[in-house]
Amino acid sequence: MLFFTESVMCRDWLDTNAKAKEECIMKRLFGGVAVLLTLSMLVFLPLVGEAKEFPARGIDIVVPFGPGSGTDTTMRALAPELEKALGVPVVVINAEGSGGLKGMEFASKQPADGYTLFCHTPTHILAEIQNLSSISLTKNFIPVARLVQDSVLVTAGVKGRFKTWDEMVEFAKANPGKVTVAGLSPKGIDAVSMKMIAKAAGIELNFVPFGGGAEAKSALLGGHVDLANDDPANSIELVKAGEMNALLVATDQRLAAFPDTPTSYEKGINITVGPWRGLATIKGTPPEIVAKLEEAVKKAYESESFQKWMKDRMLDQRPGWMGSAELQKKWEEDIAFFSNAFKELGL
Repeated sequence: MLFFTESVMCRDWLDTNAKAKEECIMKRLFGGVAVLLTLSMLVFLPLVGEAKEFPARGIDIVVPFGPGSGTDTTMRALAPELEKALGVPVVVINAEGSGGLKGMEFASKQPADGYTLFCHTPTHILAEIQNLSSISLTKNFIPVARLVQDSVLVTAGVKGRFKTWDEMVEFAKANPGKVTVAGLSPKGIDAVSMKMIAKAAGIELNFVPFGGGAEAKSALLGGHVDLANDDPANSIELVKAGEMNALLVATDQRLAAFPDTPTSYEKGINITVGPWRGLATIKGTPPEIVAKLEEAVKKAYESESFQKWMKDRMLDQRPGWMGSAELQKKWEEDIAFFSNAFKELGL
């Protein structure tokens, strides 16, 4: 009604009062702009409020591997501290299957609102390179933070024929393909890392896949395979008990818990690849919410309890923390690194 009345008045004054006409037109234009601005603010304000109030309910962390796995134990150690940082419940959900792909696909279908976090590892980088799923880490998720960087430890059972790395290399060079190494997926991080190390050492290993880590370790301890690719925390007690020999750790510096175990760099193998664990959220999540999640995860990561948990499991041996921007760069670097490795290894 306001616009209609002013329009009539402007027409009445068209020929009699040019100044009044100009004032009416300007008033009409500014009135329209004001209405548009008001409408746009009404649309935008709920989004601002949503980011400001986040989180208003509990957060889910999707773990794509089973209970007791490295990803699972890491997230369950982090969850209580993350609850404190966010002020809402944090629930760990195990969605295992298909080598970590089932959980990734499940997480990708959740709303892009910041209420779902996805725990991922290099396994998901390798899956993307191999096009194993229509869902990919870099295309369907946004990095939040990396928490830990683990190391590859090459072990041998005491019932086997090798006590040192040099003994194994000497035998392997004389008997190509005769040295067996236990692992899980033939194209997973354990197999790829061992094949990269073997190639750099100038030897050929025979990779033997097993259904799980416990099965692979049993085969090693029983003398059915020569080597295994494990992480330090899972091996240290058996090494201390004299049931396994630690032959090599894929790092540039010796680990404090394995002072007598040579590094890959000492043996002229410039490979330090190893499993890491990070958190991501769904692509399309507002940047302000991603920033809040990163801040909260960092606070939980720096907590006394989580730092102690890492130390107890020797996950403090290598720098682990990366923020969202750093992890994005890490994703890109790993895609390039492992793509090249697959080509070199003929995988």
